[in-house]
Amino acid sequence: MIGGLFMYNHKGEVLISRVYRDDVGRNAVDAFRVNVIHARQQVRSPVTNIARTSFFHVKRGNIWIAVVTKQNVNAAMVFELLTKTVEILQSYFGKLNEENVKNNFVLVYEILDGEWSV
Repeated sequence: MIGGLFMYNHKGEVLISRVYRDDVGRNAVDAFRVNVIHARQQVRSPVTNIARTSFFHVKRGNIWIAVVTKQNVNAAMVFELLTKTVEILQSYFGKLNEENVKNNFVLVYEILDGEWSV
């Protein structure tokens, strides 16, 4: 099961935070920021494991979208869901960027609540 979804800007600031399970905490947000977004070397793998937590992430423009889980999940299904979410957001906004996410955060949460209902 997916524990949560987070959207970050290029600086590592959280734009959207949706937690679906209690096993994912605020420390997961910080761990991803430090180990992936602010990493000294370029992150090449779309899956990162940090302290028994798996982060499935994609970067579109200046936005990072990360799915967090502590359980064993089907990676292909997670990336399919991430891809469809990006497509839906782009169909609403035209371009997925920080400004559009901030200006339409209510719509983003409604989409996540509808599409991602776990």
